[in-house]
Order: sequence, then C-alpha cells, then structure tokens
Amino acid sequence: MPDLPGCVSGGESLADAILMATDAASGWILDELEDGNAPPKASPLENIIPELGGFVNMLVLDMDSYAKKYGERAVRKNLTIPAWLNTFAEKKSY
Repeated sequence: MPDLPGCVSGGESLADAILMATDAASGWILDELEDGNAPPKASPLENIIPELGGFVNMLVLDMDSYAKKYGERAVRKNLTIPAWLNTFAEKKSY
C-alpha cells in the first residue's frame, strides 16, 4: 500500500485480498491515530503505477467502526470533580 509504509497484506482470492487489505490499512491508520498522528493523504490514483499485470484498487475504511471494535489503547486522565459527586459515586454499589 503505497501511502502506508510497511503495511502489506495478501489473500487467496481477489475478494479475500481486498478484505485483508482493508483490515491491514485500518489497523495501520488506527495505530497512527492512537499515537496522535494524522493519517497520510491518499495519493492521486494516476500517480500509482502497479507492477506488470497488476492493478490499482481503492479501499474504503470505516475508522469509527474499526476503532470501536479493535481500539485498545486507554488513556488515564486525572480530573477534579465536585465533592458531592464523589460522595454520591462512592455510595453507589453495583
């Protein structure tokens, strides 16, 4: 995948390869987002030259769904809340 350095995939059929590429690209982008980096802009299709016998295929990524399913990074935040809210929360037992 020319716009995602080091991101590679494959598949036993064309449909499988596209599915695997979508998953690999989504994982690559999610890692970048979790590290606070912006994903790279897509290259214009006319600038991508496939290998002999190959072709160029666009991928559509649903990053919101992918992040909900696979996002694992947690961020610890310290915050200040009103004392009454803390007391109320501590008294609740679930």
